[in-house]
Amino acid sequence: MLYILKRIIKKILRPLGFKLIRIGPPYKPNPYGKVNLETLDCMNKSNGIMHMGAHKGTEAEVYNWFGKKVIWFEAVPHIFNQLEDNLYFYGDQKAFHVLLGDQDNVVKEFFISSNDAASSSLFQFSNEVIEKGWDKRKIYMKKKIKLIMFKLDTILKKNNILPNEYNHWIVDLQGSELLFFKGAEDALKSCNSISVEVSKVKYYDGGVLWNELVNWLNEKNFYPTASPEKNHTEILFKKKL
Repeated sequence: MLYILKRIIKKILRPLGFKLIRIGPPYKPNPYGKVNLETLDCMNKSNGIMHMGAHKGTEAEVYNWFGKKVIWFEAVPHIFNQLEDNLYFYGDQKAFHVLLGDQDNVVKEFFISSNDAASSSLFQFSNEVIEKGWDKRKIYMKKKIKLIMFKLDTILKKNNILPNEYNHWIVDLQGSELLFFKGAEDALKSCNSISVEVSKVKYYDGGVLWNELVNWLNEKNFYPTASPEKNHTEILFKKKL
């Protein structure tokens, strides 16, 4: 009931130039990696940015500062609503509510995590995470929902979006990164650089690990600019021209 009331109030306030927001602490920085100069250079040289696994869009102001148009993709329904609110003042940034993967129009079970849905995934946590926590943080999947999966290539074509206009990618899909790439092979031909979240150990039961992911991207002519020093971190891949 409270959720419905909030949506009604937001619809009333928006045409009047007002916005309903939840008062809370500021967003915490990503604990698994810092944006390095090489990544910033790739962003700056790009025509635009696609961000897969948007969550609430905390990077929106950074992209706006670079003057880049952005497409965001987020699967979790209530997080997507917050993402849309956070992008309201960024005219060149658009969000899609969709579960990205390697199939079209297929219903999938999707797990919602306890840490503000930030680790939500197509996959359940591994037994080690369930028993010992994630890097000493106790998190769990609190529920599962049904979502419809689509390929990125399908979404772009359906919405008449040219992939060469968004040739720097951020991919943060909690273990389903390889499934995503397999559904984005056409668009990948226009991509020049990718900042992708990688894991060297099993955090998700069925999620892709570093060796498999790097080998697949190598076959597509993308190569890492560094090797992961941590078990879970972000690595920049660049296309070999």
